[in-house]
Amino acid sequence: MLAVYGANRRDVGGTAISLIGLTLLARALTNVELRRLLGVGVGRRAIDIQKTINLNAPVERVFALWADYKNFPCFMSNVHEVKDLGDGRSHWIVAGPAGVPVEWDAVLTSYTPNEVLAWKTEPSSTVQHAGIVHFQPNPDGGTAVSIRLTYNPGAGGLGHVVASLFGADPKSEIDEDLVRMKTFIETGKTPSDAAMAHRC
Repeated sequence: MLAVYGANRRDVGGTAISLIGLTLLARALTNVELRRLLGVGVGRRAIDIQKTINLNAPVERVFALWADYKNFPCFMSNVHEVKDLGDGRSHWIVAGPAGVPVEWDAVLTSYTPNEVLAWKTEPSSTVQHAGIVHFQPNPDGGTAVSIRLTYNPGAGGLGHVVASLFGADPKSEIDEDLVRMKTFIETGKTPSDAAMAHRC
């Protein structure tokens, strides 16, 4: 109601009232605390995403796929390029909202073969995020992959809501990327909707 009321006023005060109304609406829709929604004082942790998927492949093969992040464009839809900068650092080019490219540099923070990979973006990166992936062998010879990503788009969780309006909802995209990864590793075939399927 505040957003509509403010929009009808068509002045500076109305704009402020509209922004307050939209912020409260985003808070209600996302169930994210206001501090995180606005990205104030939360660093990389405005949004948390956790997922687990079971793959019919041995842990060594799954870990090797993830450890060579240049593979990511072969099963992720928005990761267009990853360059190895050496010393555990990498440069990422990803399709952002409305297809606009977003770039950042990341650094590995943990690397234990067949067990864990972790990384975080460099402090100067536009999008601040961190991630950790745990690899657990299953009794049937498969692998459970548990992923936790935290990130802070511009304007915190509010930026996440705005980005999702332009077709960049990371939670849904990660679900889809994991399904593509499952296909890629279990069949050896590159999914046709991967970002760089023609180069894999």
